[in-house]
Amino acid sequence: MKKILLILGVFLLVSTCAFAFGNKPSKSDLRADLEEHSLVVFKNGEKAVFNGKGIRPLVDYLETDNFENAYVADKIIGKASALLLVYGQVKEVYTPTISKPAIKVFKRNHVKYKADKVVDNIINRAGTDLCPMEKKVQGIDDPKAAYEMFKEMFENFTPATFQ
Repeated sequence: MKKILLILGVFLLVSTCAFAFGNKPSKSDLRADLEEHSLVVFKNGEKAVFNGKGIRPLVDYLETDNFENAYVADKIIGKASALLLVYGQVKEVYTPTISKPAIKVFKRNHVKYKADKVVDNIINRAGTDLCPMEKKVQGIDDPKAAYEMFKEMFENFTPATFQ
């Protein structure tokens, strides 16, 4: 009888924790989602997917919500993305590719991350220079300052913004 009560107690505890904290998505599920989408957010037991280039989906998401207690998957995470995720209070991140500056941001802010590949920096689409968003945050370490800069940049978008 004691064994049965102990087993039931453990089962109840595990079930309660799983319900309270939500199920953590598997790495293989996140990889599959990123084949079709640029950003995947698991929050409060629900999955939301977004599409767009660069950091735009992150900035758009932060205009209406935050990443508090969320698991987020993004195709590429550089310092700019990392600062935005930290600003949104992300719990944990998965990405196929992460930059060393992004890792520093996550470590400094105690954010868990998983990545398949670490690169020195995120490079522009032409492969000729540093990504323009990474250039914009080279001297920025404050997540709120990065968010406000990017939000204003997208509100006042012109092609010259990315020069």
